[in-house]
Amino acid sequence: MLSVESVKTSQTVSIPGWCGEAVEFELRRPSVLALAAAGAIANPLLKTARRIFYSGISADSGDLAEEGRVLLQIARAAMVSPSFDELEAAGVALTDEQLIAIFQFTQLGAKALDRFRGLSGDHVRDIRGAEVQD
Repeated sequence: MLSVESVKTSQTVSIPGWCGEAVEFELRRPSVLALAAAGAIANPLLKTARRIFYSGISADSGDLAEEGRVLLQIARAAMVSPSFDELEAAGVALTDEQLIAIFQFTQLGAKALDRFRGLSGDHVRDIRGAEVQD
């Protein structure tokens, strides 16, 4: 039987940082549908929110400005510590990569962030070692 105690409302996760190193955020997984129903996502953005919710984010998916506004609203609802408002008050803006990571966490949980782990600094690995001369 599921107990309320066993269900965490937030989780500490590593997301891409501002200078190449990962940073830890405490995030929760708000429901995009509940945000829309509560009016936290403005009416003109509902179509974009629906598309992102069902299809995800892709380079040719639509209006970049609207997608950005939806991702900002989702980040605002998801961020526990630091909160979105705390960063904003300090004059710190989330990067595109951070917004996407937060969105992916809200939809898929911490497993969605596995692809970001280990990416810091020069993360391109040349696997053609045999082709390099001595």
